[in-house]
Parts: sequence; C-alpha cells; structure tokens
Amino acid sequence: MERSESKTNSKVSSRIQGNDLSAQIKPYYRVHVGESGSNATEQPMEATLSHADDLLQRERQSYTEPMLSIVIPTYNSQGWISTLLDTLLALQAEKEILIIDDGSTDATVSLIQSFREKYPEVTLLQHDSHRGQSAALQTGLAASFGKVIVVVDGITDIKNKDVVMLVKPILAGCCDVVYGSHHILSCPEQETGWVRAIDRLLTGFLNLSTGQHLSHTGSPMKAFRRTALDAISSEKTRQATDIEMIFQLSKKGRRIYEMPLDSTTGEKSSGRFLWRQAVTAIQLLRHAVRF
Repeated sequence: MERSESKTNSKVSSRIQGNDLSAQIKPYYRVHVGESGSNATEQPMEATLSHADDLLQRERQSYTEPMLSIVIPTYNSQGWISTLLDTLLALQAEKEILIIDDGSTDATVSLIQSFREKYPEVTLLQHDSHRGQSAALQTGLAASFGKVIVVVDGITDIKNKDVVMLVKPILAGCCDVVYGSHHILSCPEQETGWVRAIDRLLTGFLNLSTGQHLSHTGSPMKAFRRTALDAISSEKTRQATDIEMIFQLSKKGRRIYEMPLDSTTGEKSSGRFLWRQAVTAIQLLRHAVRF
C-alpha cells in the first residue's frame, strides 16, 4: 500500500475562486432524534446552517488540518474516476481526497496518478490484491485526517451540492452523521417492484432493530463527524459496512440524519443486487441478535 508524499498538515491556499456553492442550496433533512447526541443543538436550523457556512469560509482562509476528508474506494473505475475527481477538486473547501484502489486491473491507477502529480490534496492508497469494498473503506477511514469524513462509494456522477449538504449539519452541531439516500422522496425509477419490496423489507427490519427511521439499508454517500467514527472504532468488530456502522452508531446513541441525493450511481446487475441483498440480510440477522 502506497501513499502520496504530500501531507495535509502543510498550509495550502484554496485554488478555486467563485461563488460560495453552499449559499445556493436549500436544505432538506429528516432525522430520527433518538437519544440526544453529544453535539446536539436546539438552535433553529437556518441559524445553525449559517454558522456552518461561516466555518467553511474560515477554513478556506487558513487551516492546519483539512476540513474534509473525502474517502473514495475504487475498483476498475477508469470509466468515471477522472470526472469524479474533476468535480471534487472544484469543491470550495479545504480537503483531502483519499482514493483507495482495491487491486484494479484496468487503467484506474494510472489515471489517479496523473491527478496526484498535479494536485497535492489527492492521495492514492493501493491494495496489492482485491480485498473487497469493506477493506478498502477501512483503509481510507484509518488514513483520513479531516474534521468531517465524507464517504463516496459507488457514485459515478457526483454533485458537489450533495457533499456540502451532507457536511453542513455536522459542522453546525446538529448531528454526528448524515446519510444520503435516493429513497427518501421516491424510489429510483430503474428499480422494479420486486427490488423495492426486498429493499423495504430489509430496511423495515433494520429500523425495527436499531430504532432509526432510515429509508434504505445502504448509502452511496455519507458524512461522519470525526468523534463519531472514533466512538465506534474501538468495537471488537470493525467492519466498515453500512449495516455494521448503523448498528454501532445506534448503540452509541448517535443521531443519523438523511438527505436526498442528486448524485447518481452506476448500474447494478440483477445478480449483483441479489448477492448484495443476501449479504445484507445475513448481516442484519447477525447484528440484530447481538444488538
């Protein structure tokens, strides 16, 4: 596993100039309050989000650690990784972009290397063999330095406004975790009836087991306060799967917000969907018994 020599501790001025993207976005959040988080606030949402804007602006001017760590597990992603990085590099916030290549056999690594040579905020971590999505995510989370960690997993066409709206309520002290979902307002159009039925069954069981009010068992984009990840990193099981993390966060009384996503994911075959749902069902049963 190799890591870029560029360090996030050095002061780097923001390259991107222009209008503040975060000021152009209208928030939509739903939350299951549950037990009050350590950083919860009773201030009005508009006031707290405005405070988050101020923090983002301040971090753009001077910082000693990156405001955001954007963690991206990849595997054979040559078709979309360049576009994804171009978009994220234009995000107006001090950041590090950690890409974990999980043993790709195509041109993914060479494309990332070309970005790393130009942009010090891009870091490439490599697995010597294909270990799976969970292992890649664990590697990225362990190597991140940011105050807020954003996980981008399976997104092929990202919108920076989604990243901003994931991060803002955490910076404002409203919550510790924000999950993005394509299932809040409506189900994705490409999903068939039987796919939706399986999703709803598994999601309902997850909510019943954890006390959360989530719209889906998995999320292709999510953001965590650093302390929230630290709180669950000492658990005996350190699997970086959605199910594992939702159960552990719920056990610690962490509040989970949800927001709708405009970013899109790659198409999944029916066989891959059935395999992932079978794995999800097994994880749900195992954690529900232990929860």
